[in-house]
Parts: sequence; structure tokens; C-alpha cells
Amino acid sequence: MMRKLLFILALLMSLPGYCSIKLQRDRIVIHNEAGTSKPIMRAIGSLQTDIEKVMGVRPQLLDSSSAISRTSTELVIVNDAVSTPDGIKPLSGEEEHEVYVDEEKGRIVIHGYDMRGTIYAIYTFTEQVLGVPPLWYFCEWQLSKRGVLTTDIRFHQASPQVRFRAWFPNDTDLFTPWRKKSSENNEMWLEAMLRLKLNCVELETTVTYPDYKMSDEAQMVSDMGIILTSHHHVALNNSFAKWDEYWREVRHQEPPKPSIHKLLDLISFWTYNVQTVYRSGIENLWQVTFRGRGDQPFWAFFDDAPQSDEERGAVISQMMQIQVDLIKEITGEEDPYVRTTFYDEMSNLLAQGYIKPPKGKHMIWTYVAARRDHYPNDDVVNFDSSLGVNLGYYFNYQFTSTGAHLAPAEGPWKMEFNYRYVNSKCPLLFSVVNAGNVREFVTEMSANAQMMWDYDSYDTDKWLTSYCAQYFGEKNASAIAQLFRDYYEAYWQPKPTEFPGMKSRQFNFQDMRYARTMDQILGSFWSYSDNPLKDIGFESVKGRSFRIQGSNQVDTIISNMALTMERFDRVAERCHKMQNRVPASQRPFYNDALQAPATFMAHLSHALYHFMLAYKGQQDRTYVKQQMSDALNETERAKAALYSTHHGIFSDWYTNDRLHGLDAKINGMKKILEECK
Repeated sequence: MMRKLLFILALLMSLPGYCSIKLQRDRIVIHNEAGTSKPIMRAIGSLQTDIEKVMGVRPQLLDSSSAISRTSTELVIVNDAVSTPDGIKPLSGEEEHEVYVDEEKGRIVIHGYDMRGTIYAIYTFTEQVLGVPPLWYFCEWQLSKRGVLTTDIRFHQASPQVRFRAWFPNDTDLFTPWRKKSSENNEMWLEAMLRLKLNCVELETTVTYPDYKMSDEAQMVSDMGIILTSHHHVALNNSFAKWDEYWREVRHQEPPKPSIHKLLDLISFWTYNVQTVYRSGIENLWQVTFRGRGDQPFWAFFDDAPQSDEERGAVISQMMQIQVDLIKEITGEEDPYVRTTFYDEMSNLLAQGYIKPPKGKHMIWTYVAARRDHYPNDDVVNFDSSLGVNLGYYFNYQFTSTGAHLAPAEGPWKMEFNYRYVNSKCPLLFSVVNAGNVREFVTEMSANAQMMWDYDSYDTDKWLTSYCAQYFGEKNASAIAQLFRDYYEAYWQPKPTEFPGMKSRQFNFQDMRYARTMDQILGSFWSYSDNPLKDIGFESVKGRSFRIQGSNQVDTIISNMALTMERFDRVAERCHKMQNRVPASQRPFYNDALQAPATFMAHLSHALYHFMLAYKGQQDRTYVKQQMSDALNETERAKAALYSTHHGIFSDWYTNDRLHGLDAKINGMKKILEECK
């Protein structure tokens, strides 16, 4: 038996990558066999920087013709799309990658099938060998300085199960000013995507005038090695919000009035957009749609739009097919990758059978989680997999008019349920998560990135424990993972779950529902109504804005906030007790990701509770003053919880809060108190 075990051990040690290798600070060289494209060189630069931060010396970068000193340890970077050196077996699939110790040559091979696979291999090395986690910039990770490292890494990652895996930063009142503060801020969120092994960014308009140029942001995305795609109201990388500008700056004439019957005008506008993207050489996942000037239906922009849903659906179908035909004509591609997104009115018309979207080998029909509360909508429930198209899914971690904005609320379990349900209809080709200002949702987005690569092995509970171990330490990982679960379960669920198979949390009362409740009541505080809350904006489903059940909104909110604030109080207290058990260097991110949101939601729930009591008891000004004073105090404490996350690169993050508007609410409460005197 012993002889057999020794034989197996010897066999294992003979396999590539089994042996260990020593990395010494001044004896590391990087041998680049992967080409010199901007994305590859940028990733190699990050590798050099990471090594320098950990080991104190920036390694030399050599090209394929350079000789390697026998005393140096070589990190050879290989991209099969450029060349595969002798002795390295080529990989076989898109974005496939590996990192292993090559015992025979005494080196570490960092190997990708293509450009992005190579980038992912580089960041795999930095994470697994150097200990640099994907979210290092967002958590301001403190790297351990070491002069010597020993590794026996043997890592292989097959191609992802979802080809296009995107983030969409949306409603970025906090994110946009932060990005403008430094070039690092502007780029590092994209680097975080690559470290998490995502590959696509959804932006709004990226076509500029008048010289067939793409926006600087689009070019930056491309230079990082990331695919560009467009928002659901943007067709062909542009929207009708820039209609007038096109006619004045490109065509040098006054803009014609938009008309669904003047197809030549529309084709002229769209042709410029397609030509601009095509000339740029930017890797682009096309989006076709027909909506209005911004996030509205086309009939809000075109005066000659038909009135019936059936006719409107026919117009949308016609326009999307024209756009697809233009892409094919200008690019010369027979089957380009193209997606369309069924959002709001598009979803409704599709569910009624009035939209007939384009079909094709690489056509992606992107369905959207139900609006305001995020679960599979009727259109994807009714999806017919025999249609011969590819499936995409758009999931909201936030929805700024009524959803999560300053604190996460949906959670990775809800994300997993959504994607497993949709994928059961047809294997996904495209995914995008709406991530708002990004910082509040990095935990949830990390879960999505993991799942989109490998559905088969992903499990939220296991993933979350591993995530907590990486960022907050092995010792307390299970306990902190449970705190995350309890945090999400603390949210008020204003309506019982209805979706088949969904255990709970279909409907959540997120922080922006708190905000809208206060905003609407502050606007007419002294005119009491049992049901003061009205649906928001262009709401097409009655009662969807708030989902509050029962005949009396005020009493329902008061009774449920009394329970909700107690749940958040308990979670926040446990988070606080756990804080001292987290390693000191990891406490800031622990606070940012969990303790501060739990504390914020606890105080916000207390604030809404007292606010509603003040509103209900307005006949007694003394009582109003008492309750509103408590509401004001709790709102200020909620704000302080957010500001506790101000450190380092995020030193003034929440000072730009406009959409939730905590300061406006504080001022509104003070005004009510003045009126009580």
C-alpha cells in the first residue's frame, strides 16, 4: 500500500503545476509573449504594480527575444491569439485561462486563450499568489509586505457559461463626481470588473459629433479590454436626446420634426451612429430599440405615433428590423451579435404579442426583471425557447426611483433565484446588472460575476462564506455571512411573495421607498390622508410604486416599521459586536459593506416610524413636535452612519447625495418643527 501511495504521489508531482516555486523580491522577471495591445499592457502594468506593492521591487518586463537569467524566476505571459510558445499546450475556448508552475523550466505560466483570457490569468495570479483581492481598490486593501513567496498554484478556468457579462452604473449621483476626482477612480471600477472576470459595460450614448468619434468613456472601456454595449433606451449607441444635435452639427441644418413616417430621416441618424461605432474598431455588442427622448416610450417623442398598442408594437418591430439591417450592411457581418431589451412598455407590448423582435443566430432578446421589485416578469415567464434566439437578462440591484440606492436591499440569493429561473428557459448569452453608484453593491455584484461564469458550481451560501473569509478573515466568515443574510431579511416585505418557487423577499421596501414616502408627505404634511402616497411618474401598474397592502397606508407603515426597526436594530447591534473580531485592516470595508448599511437602515426605519406618527397625530402640535423631533434625530443618525464610511478615496462620497435627499428631508422636518411653535 505504501509503495502504491508513493507511486501516486510521484505521478502527481510529475504533472505540470504540482511542484512549488519560490518568488524572491529582486529575482522576478515578466516575460511577455502575449502581445502589446493596450488592454494586455495595462494588465501587465497592474501586475508589476501589485508585485511591487507586495514584494517591494517592481519586476523587469522582457519581450520574447530577451534572455532570462538563471537566478531569476520567470512569469511568462501567454496569449494563444498571438502565439503559443513551445512546451505550452494551447487552450481551446473563449476567455479560458490557466496559471501553473512549470516544473521543467522553473517558471510560472500565466496563460489565456485570447486577450481577455490572458488578462483574467494575470489577475488570477495577483489574487491567488500575491493575495490582492478583486475589490482591493474599493476596500482600500492593506497588502502584506513579503520578500519571499512560495506557490504551487495549479489553476484552470474553462470558458464562461454566459458569454457577455455586464455592469450598468445607473443613477450615479455619487459615482459620477467621485470618478471625476482622479484618473484612478475613473478607471479602477473597470479594473475591478476585469479582476472579477466580467467583460462588458453598459453605457448610455457614446457617439459624438461631428467627426465620427466615440466618447472618451467608450474609448477608455475599449482600452481596458472590455466590451461596450448600450442602455435600454439607446439604439445603436445613441438616443433621440441627441437628434437635434445630429442635424445641426453633422447635417448643418435645422432639425426636421421627428416622424415615424419619415424613414429616411431616421435612417440618416442611425447610419451615422453605426458608421461611427464601426470606424472606431471598438468591440461593441449592438443594442437595437425604438424608444423616446430618454427613458420613455416612443409615442412621448413622436407626435404622429399611433394610439393603439397593436399599432405601436408594429412600429417598434419595423424600426428594430431597420436598425439590424443597417448594422449588417455597414459592418458586412452576416450574423452580428445584437441585443434588444424589453423594458417597461417594450415588455408590456411583447407580453401582449404586439412586438415581433428581430431574430437571428446571434440575436439576443434581453428580458428585464419586473420593475421596482426584481423578479422574472411575465414576458420571460412566457418565453418560447423554440423561437431560435438567444436569451439575455437585466437584473436590478437598485432602482433609484423606488428601490435600493444608499443601501443594498435585493441580495445575492434573490439574484441567484432570478438567474436560475431565466436560465432554465434557455441558456443565457447575456447578463447585465444595474448597479447604481457601484460602491453600495460591490458584494452583490461580486456574487453575480461568480455565478455568470459558472452556474453549475455556484451556490450563494458557499460563495458568501468564501467572500467573507477573503475580505473579513477565515475565523469569522460563517458568522458574518449569517449577518449578511439577516440584514437582507430585516427589510419590510410590504406584500406577500407570489412568484412560484420564490421563497421570500419578492417585494422589498427599499431605502428609496422610505425616501419617496417622506417626500410625498412633506409636500402636503398638514393635509392628512389615510392614503397619502401616489404612484410615481409614468407608473403603468396601479399600486406598484409602494406595494403597500390594506386600506390605510399610514397605519400599515407605522405597524410594520415598528417591527422592521427592531429587526435592523438587532442586526446592527450584532454587527457592532462583531467589528472588534474582524482584523483591524479589514474593519473599514466590513463597516462599508455591512455594518454601516445595517445601522443606516435601522435609524431610517426609526425615522419613518416617528415621521408617520407625527403625520397621523397632527391635530396635536405638541405630539407632532415630539415625534418629528425623534424622526429628525433618527434621520441625522442615519446620515451619520453613511458618513462613517468616509475614508481614503471615499472621504466625501455621500456629500453628493441628491436622489435620496437626506439633507432635504432634514430641512423639511425642521420646517415642520418650526411650524409647531
